[in-house]
Amino acid sequence: MAETLISPGVLARENDNSFLAPLPLEAGAAIIGPSVKGPVEVPTLVTSYGEYQNKFGTAFTSGSTKQEYLTSIAVKSYFNQGGNSMLVTRVTSGNFDPASNSAVAAADAGVAPFTLETLGKGAIFNNTTGSGDSGAENSDGSLVSGSSDNIRWAIANVNNAKGTFTLQLRRGDDSTKNQIILESFNDLSLDPNDENYIEAVIGNQSKGKTVDADGSIYVKTTGEYVNRSNYVRVASVGRQTLDYLANDGQTVNTDALGNSFKNSLPTNNQKGGFHTGAGENVTGGNSYFEEIGETTQGLVAGDYADAISILGNQD
Repeated sequence: MAETLISPGVLARENDNSFLAPLPLEAGAAIIGPSVKGPVEVPTLVTSYGEYQNKFGTAFTSGSTKQEYLTSIAVKSYFNQGGNSMLVTRVTSGNFDPASNSAVAAADAGVAPFTLETLGKGAIFNNTTGSGDSGAENSDGSLVSGSSDNIRWAIANVNNAKGTFTLQLRRGDDSTKNQIILESFNDLSLDPNDENYIEAVIGNQSKGKTVDADGSIYVKTTGEYVNRSNYVRVASVGRQTLDYLANDGQTVNTDALGNSFKNSLPTNNQKGGFHTGAGENVTGGNSYFEEIGETTQGLVAGDYADAISILGNQD
């Protein structure tokens, strides 16, 4: 606790809240159901239908038709009727995995500077075919597999003198002349001692379902830095540039092998997409509205069990 005497009779006191446990989420309603994209079996607070659309999507293609889950229809109605917050838990059938970015190039080709991973899960986040594939593009610079439901990345403003760079997250269906920048992180650093260290700025936390020995189910969070991006987390940093500059503030330090830290930075003006996302949206045939039976929107009753247990866990 820090105390500062401002003037006679006035005392400013600073309370250290860094170790206080976070308060429980407060939401006006909770909904469990399938969605086009987003985290799986992780209760997520949304405060508007627009935020729901960004995180969980609305319509998707099934065969030659567009489908919309009843989940998004219910969320839209809730906010249209004056609701101000809702806890959304996505359920799926089968295994779903996040997508990772295609390789980020550096002067030292041996190690990628960093790896990103989508917060949402599913094949819908894929727009490249592999780690070294930056994504097939059309003549206008748009990704062949880009869509409004996935994202692409771009590196700009690399500053070798300071060891910083800019990372942009763009919508998957944008183009060279019509760039849709979802998020931009400026002056990022690979130096863990820098206030703009990439993991601290973007976040590196992963959340997933965990089952205890006693059978209780809850969401476990791993990672030191809270996720500040709405779309990705930093899965790993390939080579940290600890204390990028020497004590004189100008000389760029080297690693244990004598390689300049400059070689660890991403090269300028590169871009790419994401791959390895797994899990397909399914409809289960005619299982909407009056056609609902044992299968509802591609799911059966057992698919909801873990999500219900997670919401029922008071811890």
